Amino acid sequence: MKKSARIVLPLMFLTIGLGACRSNNSSEQNNKTITFYLSGDKSEGHAYSKMAKEYEKETGVKVRITDVPYDNLTTKIDKAVQAIDEPDIARVSGVGTTWTSSLQDLSDIATSAKTNKRVTITDKESGEVKAIPSDLTSNGLFINRSLFDQVGVDYPKSDQEIWTWDNFIKALKQVQAKTDAKYGLVVDPSDHCLRTITHQFGGEDFQLNEKATAYHTDKNTIKALEEFISWNDNKLMPKTVWTSGEDPSAMFKSGQVAAYLSGSWQIKDFTENIKDFNWATTYMPYEKTRGNNLGGNFLVAFKNGKNTKGCKAFLKWLYKPANYKQLCEYAGYLPAVENMKIDYGKSQKDYDIIQNETDHASDMIGYQTTQGVQATMNGKKGLSGTYKDAIANVINGQESLKTAIKQIEKDYNDGFLADR
Repeated sequence: MKKSARIVLPLMFLTIGLGACRSNNSSEQNNKTITFYLSGDKSEGHAYSKMAKEYEKETGVKVRITDVPYDNLTTKIDKAVQAIDEPDIARVSGVGTTWTSSLQDLSDIATSAKTNKRVTITDKESGEVKAIPSDLTSNGLFINRSLFDQVGVDYPKSDQEIWTWDNFIKALKQVQAKTDAKYGLVVDPSDHCLRTITHQFGGEDFQLNEKATAYHTDKNTIKALEEFISWNDNKLMPKTVWTSGEDPSAMFKSGQVAAYLSGSWQIKDFTENIKDFNWATTYMPYEKTRGNNLGGNFLVAFKNGKNTKGCKAFLKWLYKPANYKQLCEYAGYLPAVENMKIDYGKSQKDYDIIQNETDHASDMIGYQTTQGVQATMNGKKGLSGTYKDAIANVINGQESLKTAIKQIEKDYNDGFLADR
């Protein structure tokens, strides 16, 4: 028996020793690697990859980027949180309810970088910053300048010359009548664009009532929606964009549309790929206020990642002015930090106009994005997309605007007031 004990004991110590070596090597490896989930197109993914290489060159720490399809990103993170096997960092469009307690506080980075307060996500209960904006998107107006110049119809070249919506529609009809433009206008089929238009008509879109018991809308919002629906007449605007999913960007790039209401994310594509006509970014029309709607994505850091300290160090590095400026230039981002000038090269004028739009928009500009993220973070369902779908049904003649508004209000009540 004693002989057996002498044999087993060294083996036991050997096993423990090997385990300790593996643990130390693993820990050392973790400190040299940061895992990063993102969903991005070629331009955005490439931008983050270039920044990751710069960080590795400077620090020796590798940022391992995993590109996850957009539709799968939330599910992948949910499962990772449940398994306590989270990435260190993720770039997301919102914050899942199950993640909130798993997220690190990024207040120090938000403060030092001066991230845009309108879209910096703070947990109201703890006061901690749970998500910082990685970039901003902003709506903007693009025109087929060749068509406008062909018939001598002028367009705003400064913010002192901005159209009213009524004058803009008249200008589009002039261009249509005297050129071979098939349509005057296309608008991205999104809540994002609808809210911009309702704000431009002086509306508050859909807001809580004074008692904070339910969501409702106002006369200016209803007026804006009535106007928008009337433009979708298959003459000025094609119904198919909103009702059948036809691609408005492809229609504009084909040269058959005079104007396109979309956003800053189009500039890089248009600059590189429109060759058959001249296009320009100009100022969006408005009736009562200069309205817009900010979007974008957020960066979050997880408590149960394998390199919790390292990921915050990387984020601090990324938001240093010189580094963040470089990221924006690589990706064609509007900056999500205060007082930063980006060099956009030959697209500078286009981005300057979009930036002017965001700087002079009403206070509603970031409300919807922030509200939506905070709602889901705090256990609410969030909006389902009923807004866009309901307006599409009105355009298609399937229901009345009155019915659509009731559906939209219900979606807000269910999404922002009811628990999941």
